[in-house]
Amino acid sequence: MGIAYLLTREEYERLLLSEGGRDGGYKEIDVAVVPLVDLTDKRVIRCKSLGTRVPRENPNPLPSARYLSLLRTGAAEHEFPTAYQDYLDQLPIYTISSWRTEVGRVLFLLLWLPIVAFIFAMLTRKGKLGQVPGWVKRLQVWAFSNMWRMHDNFFSPVFGPGDIVPEKDTLESCGTFEKC
Repeated sequence: MGIAYLLTREEYERLLLSEGGRDGGYKEIDVAVVPLVDLTDKRVIRCKSLGTRVPRENPNPLPSARYLSLLRTGAAEHEFPTAYQDYLDQLPIYTISSWRTEVGRVLFLLLWLPIVAFIFAMLTRKGKLGQVPGWVKRLQVWAFSNMWRMHDNFFSPVFGPGDIVPEKDTLESCGTFEKC
């Protein structure tokens, strides 16, 4: 369930850039949608959406409070069905659960934020045809792939996952995040 927005080409390109640019961390996907306003209207509308290029070890991470707030606010403003709004209201959010996770977050940002900031700065440098240079696209795919790989294979076992909150009794029974 969601909202489809009609964007101009310029608005769509700006949206893509804000999410890492064309051929970046996300890929464009076609989505078939059905209007909810009139449930007797069976027409299917073809829309574009973005999906991840990098498969994750945990395909269902918890959303941040900011992200879930955007979903809840949008659902209320657009008068989504009450059952769906109730569903959104019961979803948990990710919160840092220990000092180890906070240390991991700071170290992760210190390591990756300069690289990501450089990539985003380079994504604004387009050629004559409006294309980002190939080396920037390759760097972006490499960086985001390795960033998640490092999160899933090193930071998560050492500092705790940065996208899920393990159950307290699970942590107590296994001793470390790595064994959970």
